[in-house]
Amino acid sequence: MLGRLVRASIGAILMASTASAEVVRIDVKRRDDAGTHERIIARVHFAADSKLPANRAIVDLALAPRNADGLVEYSSDLLFFQPKASTRARGAVFLEVVNRGRDQSLGLMSAATQRDLSPEAWNLGDRFVLERGFAAAFLGWQFDVTPAQGLTFTAPVVEVDGLVRASLVSAADEPRGTGFALPYCAAGSAQADASLTFRRRVDDAGVVVPRETWRFERGGCVVIVAGPTQVGLYEAVYRASGSPVAGLGLAAIRDFASYLKHGGRVSTLRESPGSLARVIGFGYSQSGRFLREFVRDGFNTDERGRAVFDGLLVASAGAGGGSFNHRFAMPGQAGNSVLSILRPVDVPPFTDEGLLARAQAARTVPRIFYTFSSTEYWARAGSLTHTNEDGTRDVTLSDGSRLYLLSGSPHASGPLPPIRETTTGEFRHPLNFAQQQWSLRALLIAMDEWVASGTAPPASRYPTLARGDLVPRELVRFPAVPSMGLPTYMPGVWRLDFGPQFRSAGIIAEPPRLGRAYTVLVPQVDADGNDRGGVPQLEVAVPLGTHTGWNVTVPALEALRYLSGLTGSFEPFATTREGRERAGDPRRAINERYRNRAEYLARIGDAARVLVRDRFMLPEDVAAATRRADATWTALVEGPATR
Repeated sequence: MLGRLVRASIGAILMASTASAEVVRIDVKRRDDAGTHERIIARVHFAADSKLPANRAIVDLALAPRNADGLVEYSSDLLFFQPKASTRARGAVFLEVVNRGRDQSLGLMSAATQRDLSPEAWNLGDRFVLERGFAAAFLGWQFDVTPAQGLTFTAPVVEVDGLVRASLVSAADEPRGTGFALPYCAAGSAQADASLTFRRRVDDAGVVVPRETWRFERGGCVVIVAGPTQVGLYEAVYRASGSPVAGLGLAAIRDFASYLKHGGRVSTLRESPGSLARVIGFGYSQSGRFLREFVRDGFNTDERGRAVFDGLLVASAGAGGGSFNHRFAMPGQAGNSVLSILRPVDVPPFTDEGLLARAQAARTVPRIFYTFSSTEYWARAGSLTHTNEDGTRDVTLSDGSRLYLLSGSPHASGPLPPIRETTTGEFRHPLNFAQQQWSLRALLIAMDEWVASGTAPPASRYPTLARGDLVPRELVRFPAVPSMGLPTYMPGVWRLDFGPQFRSAGIIAEPPRLGRAYTVLVPQVDADGNDRGGVPQLEVAVPLGTHTGWNVTVPALEALRYLSGLTGSFEPFATTREGRERAGDPRRAINERYRNRAEYLARIGDAARVLVRDRFMLPEDVAAATRRADATWTALVEGPATR
């Protein structure tokens, strides 16, 4: 029931009139049996009219090459799963905005692990979304993704020159210098007016690195610093040529979602005359920030003024947008709290009042669930979504929005048993392994029921100033655990001036200027150091240790106010009372909390039933969650030596 998509043989070309924009052709490359669903791998072709009001927000669209009909062409990879039996079909599409070309939902909700990112090889895990009867769509939107990284997107390039800024976080002193790749190659390697600066702190004035000590190499695509380099932030500002129309990625998601919901001019062969009644969008991390910007900039209204998404799950985005729709955009950047500084990422509006203004004016506001891991408060300015910019008062959400802090979960979950070292570096504390899986699954179903039948979802659950569980970092009452101290710093977020042409034309004056810092707050904690004020995940509801949304890199980058990117920490409780007293740990030991494994699992069962009652867990997931808890006890209590 692909609705209005495809029922044609492999390699068929589905055509439409090019008298208007939207989806104009779908090239089907492969069709396979996927059990309850049919899998379709295709390339979706679009065309956009720069004169239409809905497209005026797309930066540089008017400068892009046009076809014979005066339209700008672009295209996306598509992976689509359509239910084979209409009796099992839900009548809804789950459309994931992929993250740097790949899925996040399959790993988060279905425990899938991808080893090959070609669409033919994607692992579906336990197929949760499909088993629940959704059609599922994964569409490329990011121009800087390669086929080896997942689903690709092709945008036209406009022949303009301009300044570009490239950043490198240097984590160690290097006596022989260093080099870093540029997001856009320099337009000529001489560029006597190009600059390289260094700063130890983000809010310092950059020190100019002498031009004779660094150079462009590899066709202007790499900067080489010949002399010694230090720990800090290096930034090159140089001239580049040729900018992709990155904002067409937003238009691709808009137009394909609209096509699924409303139909279009592409002729299709349908297995069923039924249509897809609603479209639920999902984005995690970068893709969640994409969806915030999508709504903010008016893209939930299609070219004909109709609503696109009925509901959005904006997961782990914090207060951010992204480098998605301006000249010389860098959509793949801002993956950590240092590289996002000085990019158009953590920029207002942060709260629903401004974020939804365009959709409200067009009467196309989707229902929205915002979900935060604990990390979003520590590294993605999450508090700014529900306080004023000075952090002095709470700001209410829109009636059609809900916010849930999934307490104890990190942005990027580590393995069990927990580890300190990964392929990306070493951390001071073991990685937080708490999962969001059970709550995200339940919330997807709650969102669809809200959209389909008006069934009210769970009330928002997040820390607030009024309740005293949202505080400045220095007022967090973290327990005095000898092996785990609260960080003395956290990433900052500043007001930024991108120059006079940023709002009107999407052109950034590089480098932008820092203004006054925003006030970012974090959740207060309980006596164990676990967050208060949200939906406690099972690892926190029945704890075996402290789960945080922050960690510290080794070596620490304190001057840059960088903690650990998007990982969290886990510090286990002592096994016995005697062990904790020897260590001076104020947190109760495991044998002071639970008589044995059976009591621990019984309490896990009780906590799971509370989550089911409150609709943050599905009844059928309780057994799997209990097995996970059993494995956690084995790993933490019986695995290591008694502490």
